[in-house]
Amino acid sequence: MNLRFLLATLALLLGSVVADPPRPHDDVDYTTPTDIFYWPVGAPQPSVLARVLYGPSSLFSDLLSYHPPSIPQDGLVRIGFYTSTPSNPKQWTGGLVSGALLTGKHQPTLHLHLDTRGELYHVSLAAPSTTTSEANTASLPVELVVRPNGPRPQLNEPIALRPDGEREEEVVEKTFLQKYWWVLLIVMFMTMSGGGGE
Repeated sequence: MNLRFLLATLALLLGSVVADPPRPHDDVDYTTPTDIFYWPVGAPQPSVLARVLYGPSSLFSDLLSYHPPSIPQDGLVRIGFYTSTPSNPKQWTGGLVSGALLTGKHQPTLHLHLDTRGELYHVSLAAPSTTTSEANTASLPVELVVRPNGPRPQLNEPIALRPDGEREEEVVEKTFLQKYWWVLLIVMFMTMSGGGGE
């Protein structure tokens, strides 16, 4: 009986490990896999370019699969992904690149642009700074680009309104002469009215 219990426990443990294998970098906050498509301008529909898994807070990305396209170098290709909006459940979002970037001797870098909430809002391809003679066509470097928070505006103080809704007029500070003109008038009067002595 004790052996049977031990075997059942071992089978359950092995089953849970096989059912949920650990991913590389299991401590990373992955999102669901995102399909990135390429769509030649003359083609009727897009094809999958890459499948990417990324973690927005840790800025770690993992390329699950990459399918190098076979397209002419002189054409234009759309690069993008599908997102859902309330008005359109399958909304295309992307940009336009040269076909030579995907098929030449370059190994472009796939940039996933994330907003401040960590959601994907744009995809772009960047050409490498140097051309290599042997590009690795089996892989595609992936970089996450996070949009920084913009500058916050410096707001003025709120405007004070009277009970009738009109703006209160600013009280202008009086100068020294405006405040004490009467004292100077008295001093001048006393000086002039004072009699001269003999």
